[in-house]
Amino acid sequence: MKERITFIHPVGGEHDPKSFDIQPKGMLGPTINTMREDRFTIPMDEIPAKIAEVLRQFRSLQVRWASPIQQNAISPFSSRISPGLHVSYTPAKQADIDPSKLCTLLKAFGPVDCESAEAFTEYRQKSSEMTTGGYFYQHVESLDDFIAFSSAKFCTEADPECQARVRGLDIAASLDITYDAKEGTAKLTGFWPLRNQPLVALSADKRRTEVGIMGLDEPPNMKKHELGASGTLTVLKEQTKPSPVFFAFPARHRESHASFSARFVTPTGLHPTMQLEFDSNKPPSDAGSCGMYAYLTLPRTIFADRYQLADDLFLASKNLTAAPYTSLPVDLEAPEYTTSVWGSTVLLQLAPPEKRTHQDAWTAEIPLHLRYLKPSKTGTENIEVPFPAVFWACEPVKSVDFTKSPFDRTHLGYDDLFEDGTVFWHVQPHGLDGSGDMNSRLMSGISVPVLNDSVADWVGIGTTAAISIGFAWVLWKLLSAFMQSAGKNNASSTTVSGSSVKKDGKRKKQ
Repeated sequence: MKERITFIHPVGGEHDPKSFDIQPKGMLGPTINTMREDRFTIPMDEIPAKIAEVLRQFRSLQVRWASPIQQNAISPFSSRISPGLHVSYTPAKQADIDPSKLCTLLKAFGPVDCESAEAFTEYRQKSSEMTTGGYFYQHVESLDDFIAFSSAKFCTEADPECQARVRGLDIAASLDITYDAKEGTAKLTGFWPLRNQPLVALSADKRRTEVGIMGLDEPPNMKKHELGASGTLTVLKEQTKPSPVFFAFPARHRESHASFSARFVTPTGLHPTMQLEFDSNKPPSDAGSCGMYAYLTLPRTIFADRYQLADDLFLASKNLTAAPYTSLPVDLEAPEYTTSVWGSTVLLQLAPPEKRTHQDAWTAEIPLHLRYLKPSKTGTENIEVPFPAVFWACEPVKSVDFTKSPFDRTHLGYDDLFEDGTVFWHVQPHGLDGSGDMNSRLMSGISVPVLNDSVADWVGIGTTAAISIGFAWVLWKLLSAFMQSAGKNNASSTTVSGSSVKKDGKRKKQ
């Protein structure tokens, strides 16, 4: 097992390596404003047997969680997904996957509704165009259940360092668990947001631990598609002094220095409109040809109508250009409580106004539709929809291998919908109050009108009564028509019989 701990601080946050206290047990440094990434790379022979058995079903597996709380980030950790738990996989063979075993592992994050194959939507990676995988999403508010599971499963009471590391996830911005059959390894990566935190890293007997403390920099001959970093690198238990580093690396994900917020336009009704508010229409500088996109992750309570989004004139009125992708299947009529699939994802191309001398604020509107929900005691049900991931996608740099970056992040859902080499400039989300406060939620709330439980029984009784009365009325009408028809037939028969008798009488007289 290998461990890599990376601290990335903003430009100007340089530190004196002499202030580091490096001991066999670990390293201690000052408290600085920095992001932190912890990554464990675990070979298959070190993974518990039951977990390894599940992983062998897949060519690749990605389990990602992102916090619903506003988190500040800087490059190279600027890539984003919508808040919640995201699961995507490509099977090892083109065969049906039994999701129950995978779902058993996902229960570590809490109650997750993923038992049936119908809960997953179709998912296809660019590298596996002939193999269709699955995608699943569910809102998970925090990592509390995962922390409790991991602490009990992987830590012992005699290992306080393990317990402390696991508990530290309660303030993490995101968590990635990925598996790649080609590499034969699983990776667990935690990200902590930009904040004041101590430079602390502990060593362990059974793994190699690298600690990097760096800030963005510009090494000589750095290319446009690259980012640079400088700082120190220390291998715990092997070095007593940090070594200087200064290097450039290709960057697939970058900051656009713009921001947005999302809310539902009121009144909402059953066909709400999500409004995205941007503080800038300025595309990334020197990034070539770019388009702006929003990638929505919509739970099963709400959906977008792909037929409505095919109308170019309608899209233009909402500052939208096109809807290149909608996941399948999406039932446009079924209520939420009969829908088995988790929900849907939608990729929308936005149409920012042309850039003038100064950057301008602007909005885009996304029409959505609510499903009928189960009755409640109050007659309303509150739901939340995660903020979309918003970014500029710029023309591919086809001659560059972005996987060589030590911070590369792939298979996020939206990146597989673009050509290889596409560079993503991410727009930072701001919470519901429009600020960047750490307490701001990256969720848009909406109150949905539903049937009131207190009148639900009466509605059932009334419906039954109405149907019964209607059936009785139809039956009475049919019976009346039958009786009238029978009466006319009898009268006709009597007239015919009387006429025959009169004719017979005349014949006898003759």
